[in-house]
Amino acid sequence: MKLAYFVLLVIGLACFAVAENTLTVATYNIHHAEGTDGVLDVDRIAGILREINADVIFLQEVDRNLPRTGHRDLPALFSEKLGMPVFFEANYRFDGGEYGNATLTRLPVLEHRNMALPNPVSAEPRGCLTVTVEWQGTAIDLMNTHLGLNGQERLAQAEAIVAAMGKNPVILGGDMNENLTAPAIQRFTAKLKDTLMNRTEDTAGTVPSNAPRRRIDYILAADMFETVSSTIVFNDLTRIASDHLPYAVVLRQSAPAE
Repeated sequence: MKLAYFVLLVIGLACFAVAENTLTVATYNIHHAEGTDGVLDVDRIAGILREINADVIFLQEVDRNLPRTGHRDLPALFSEKLGMPVFFEANYRFDGGEYGNATLTRLPVLEHRNMALPNPVSAEPRGCLTVTVEWQGTAIDLMNTHLGLNGQERLAQAEAIVAAMGKNPVILGGDMNENLTAPAIQRFTAKLKDTLMNRTEDTAGTVPSNAPRRRIDYILAADMFETVSSTIVFNDLTRIASDHLPYAVVLRQSAPAE
C-alpha cells in the first residue's frame, strides 16, 4: 500500500543547513524507534532527524500499526513531526501490521514505487523503495533499501537493484548489512560512488551504535554528484536511540569536466 502524507510545519534551523545548490541526504535504520536502552521513543528519533535537517531521509525498520510499537503509524508520525511528506512501503506483514522502509523528502515528487527483492535464504521479505524527485531541473531516483542477513542473498538483492536502475541519476541509501569490500557493495560501487569522505577506522562505523566498529549503512550516488561533507552522527543521543547510527551527506552537482 502506497502512503504519502503532506503536512505543513516549520522546520527550525539546524547544524546541517547548507547552501541552496546542495542536497542533504540522510539514512537511518531506526530499529522501529526502540533504542539500545530498551526505550521506545519516536520523539527521540524525530529530534535526531530534525537536527540533521536533510532534504531526503531514508529510514529502515519502520513499523506501521504493529503491537510492539503500540499500533502507531510511525511513517505518519515522522511526517507530522518533521513537516515532510513521507512515502512508506511495507515489505513484511505480521501481527496485523506492516514493517518496511520509508522515505521523506522536501523535493517535488514525480512518482514512487516499490520492488520486492530476491529472497533465496532469509525468511524476512526485503524491498527497495524508489521515489523519483525533481532537483535542479533533473529527475533523480531516490532508492531506499535494507538488504538481507546472508551474503548470497545480499548479492542477489544488489544485482536486482542495479538492474532496476533506469536512465535517471540515482541516490541509493540504506542498511546494506555489508562491508565496503563485499561483493554486494562492489556491485553498487561499479555504478555509483561511495559518498563517505573520511574512511578512518575511528569515524567510519555505523554499528553498533554505542561503540561503532563497522560501516554497513551507506549513501551511494551517481557521477553527477560530488560530496561536500559527510557525517556519521555519533553523540550521546544517537548512541542509544537505535542500534545503528545515522549517516548524512551534503551533495552538490559535480563541476563539468574541462
